[in-house]
Order: sequence, then C-alpha cells, then structure tokens
Amino acid sequence: MQIRTSFLEFKKNKYIRRLGLTLVVISLSCSGAFALDPMGPTTTGLIEGQFELGIDYSSSTMDLELTNGKYSEWNHNTSESESGEAESFTLSDFETNKIYANLGYGIWEYCDVFLRLGMVNAEFGDSIWEAGEEFDHQTDLTFCIGSRATFYEDGDFKLGRMIQLSWANLDGVLKAPQWTEDESSDIELIEIQAAIGPTFTLANGTLIYGGPFFHFVEGDIKEKFNDINYKGEDITAEYTWDIEKSSTFGGYIGAQMTFDEYTFFNIEYQYTSGADLLGLSLIYRF
Repeated sequence: MQIRTSFLEFKKNKYIRRLGLTLVVISLSCSGAFALDPMGPTTTGLIEGQFELGIDYSSSTMDLELTNGKYSEWNHNTSESESGEAESFTLSDFETNKIYANLGYGIWEYCDVFLRLGMVNAEFGDSIWEAGEEFDHQTDLTFCIGSRATFYEDGDFKLGRMIQLSWANLDGVLKAPQWTEDESSDIELIEIQAAIGPTFTLANGTLIYGGPFFHFVEGDIKEKFNDINYKGEDITAEYTWDIEKSSTFGGYIGAQMTFDEYTFFNIEYQYTSGADLLGLSLIYRF
C-alpha cells in the first residue's frame, strides 16, 4: 500500500405481542456483526398455498480476505497519474446487524420459498491502514431470497435442505482522529448459504433443527480519499480490492418454539472457521 503508507506518516503528525417488541429491543442492544443470515429449519413448515410473515434479526462477525488490490493516484498540481498493485490483507472483525421483514409461501406440500427485505448496519476498524480508523456507516438496504424443501418424513423426524442468497451494498466513510478528511468507502457483498439436516419435534411442540452448511462469499471494496503528499501536492487516490471468493463449511443449531398454531419464535447459532452468527426470528403463518 505504497501511497497510503506515505500519507499516514503525515496524518500521524483520524413484530406480534410483546415478543415482537422484545425482538426489537434485543436487536438494538446486541453487539454488531456480518455476513451470514439466519437460516431457520432445513424443512418447510408451510403447506401448499400457506403464507408466513416474520421479523428476522441477525448478528454476525466475519473476517474478509481482500485480494487483487489496485490503486490509482492523481496529482492535481502536476496533472500526473500513477497506478499499480496494492497489498492483499485480511479485513478483520467485519461486523453487522441485520433486521429483515420476511415473507414466505408454500408452493407445494414439501417446498416453500421466501423473500427477506431489510436494513443492515456494519462496522470495522483499524484493518486497512492500521491508523486507528473506523468505518462510519449509515443503514443500507439488503435483501435475501431462498427456499426450503422436505424430502423425508417419519413421525416427528424430518430431513430437508435449505438454500438462500443475500446481497448488500454498504456506503460509508473511514474516519481517524488525525485525518484532515474522511475517506469514502464502498463495500458490496454477495453470499450464498446452503444447509442439509434434520428437524425433530419434541413433545412440547418445540422444533430442534440444524446440521452442516456451506457458506460462499464474494464482493469488492473501494476506498477513495484526498490528501497531501510529501511534496505538499494535492493528491486524490483510489484503492480497490476483490473480496476473495471463498467457500467455508460450518454447522448450526436452532430451536423453534410454538406459542400457538400460527405463531413461532426461532433462535439459532451458526459457526464456521471465519464467521459466526446469532439469529432470531418471529413468525406468523396464515
């Protein structure tokens, strides 16, 4: 990171019932987190033609590998430009909070589809320039689409699969106390999660679910800033990195609690070697 490194030397001298309200309170009080979305059971709980509405909240933490870095620099005093390769590195502890409105539909007896629309907030710090910088991000839109299917059933035991795809674009700025100007930051993430596993209904109606899952992530990050170089010249620089295409296997476990024949509450935990998530969902079927 040749250009920024030299700049830093100068900058160092930058819901239903009360449970619905409870879910919102939890979402506001939990610490942040990214990537990964709640998955819910691997088997469908909807019959053909049935709908469900819900609120989903997730909190997860993830490390992102940034590769294929490039930079471009424009000198406003001399009209000269320079470009080259930027160092690859790990963006550590990338955290987000997501809250979704969820709409599901049973397309036939053993399969459903769902759509989530919601908001995401993200944060990370001191990973790109190691100058005490923090990512200041306003809430952005995010969406997720997916499907569940049951392919085996024996009494209270079922086996099924789920797959979902999510997208988010995060616009914000990097700030550090010693920087005279903030740095614009744009991050795009596309993720796929696929799981296969069992569900088991206990005597009290609680559904236990989980199993192994696959997580795929890719995207890109762009950083742009203005600064003064060591000659006192006005510089604009832009850095871009690919978020490395990576696939990871992990596991998850969850429980679905039944309040009545229409209302359910899910809580689950997901874990991979590079990310983890706590997910909560409130669901109403009709």
